[in-house]
Amino acid sequence: MAIGLEEKTSRTANPAQRKFICIPISVFQVNQNSQVDLYLKIEGNQSPVLYRSAAIPISSRDIEELRRNGHRALCVASSDFSRLDRALNESLHEVLANQEIPPAERFAILQTAAAMEMDIAFHMIKCDRIVTMSQRIAKHITSLLNGEHLVPQQLFAVVQHDYYTYTHVINVAGFATLLADLLGFSDPKLKEQITIGALLHDIGKRFIPSSVLCKENKLTEEEWQLIKSHPQRGFEDLCERIDLTQEQLLMVYEHHERFDGKGYPVGLVGEEIHTWARLLAVVDVFDAVTSARPYRKPMSLSQSLNYLESNSGSHFDPEMVQCWVSAMKLT
Repeated sequence: MAIGLEEKTSRTANPAQRKFICIPISVFQVNQNSQVDLYLKIEGNQSPVLYRSAAIPISSRDIEELRRNGHRALCVASSDFSRLDRALNESLHEVLANQEIPPAERFAILQTAAAMEMDIAFHMIKCDRIVTMSQRIAKHITSLLNGEHLVPQQLFAVVQHDYYTYTHVINVAGFATLLADLLGFSDPKLKEQITIGALLHDIGKRFIPSSVLCKENKLTEEEWQLIKSHPQRGFEDLCERIDLTQEQLLMVYEHHERFDGKGYPVGLVGEEIHTWARLLAVVDVFDAVTSARPYRKPMSLSQSLNYLESNSGSHFDPEMVQCWVSAMKLT
């Protein structure tokens, strides 16, 4: 039996009845009395198994043992997540200011704490709440990552890779902040603007049914055209706002343009694509291919870097790819 699993019960999650959300272990380092049942994914098991019941707090020793055995996340039932979310948000400012917690782990905690509110905001008719929230989260992200000499692989190791829209955009925002720093963006205000743009880049997906976004089978031509509409729809949703810059709007509009001109929605070529959008394209695809999707397994880190390099100069700006790949190979 895997480490720490409760032997007094044979309760297991029934995938037909329950859905689970995977949470980085770092979250439980600061919220040890989570008051929710915790589950663990075990190789060979179709569904997570009970690791610790709500009545038994998880200890720092438990967390270290989980890490030694290669576990990066615990799972909670979707129905329990709101309880964990409330507890985490109550202590969030204290956690983010705690210098004893490594910045990458604080980022993972921020990602988890923001998940529910981000999900709610993405389903609202108006974009006001998601813009305001993105501006607030961006301040946290840039504050966490600025001047910490954090290598991207450290961040990659702790974030969630499930490709929910709200998970994806926070990952991409963190990666974009690091890449901007690597490319020499030294002005904190500009980096914060890039981070906000990254958080908003997929806002147009709010207008696309989840049945299309999460479809496991091949998309029809009509569905593919609907998917391809999200950059323009996101741009149109945001273009009249006075609290966003033209550069941020171009991140939303141009992040699916390709360096060789074969992207969408316009087919811009090379440096016709805004620098911030070219930066975003690299980390957007990097997070997408390393995340689990309904229709495919995630690429490994090495596979994803090979993919970026093989598409350098065609899909991506070669300078952006070289910078990101070189940084990701540092440990």
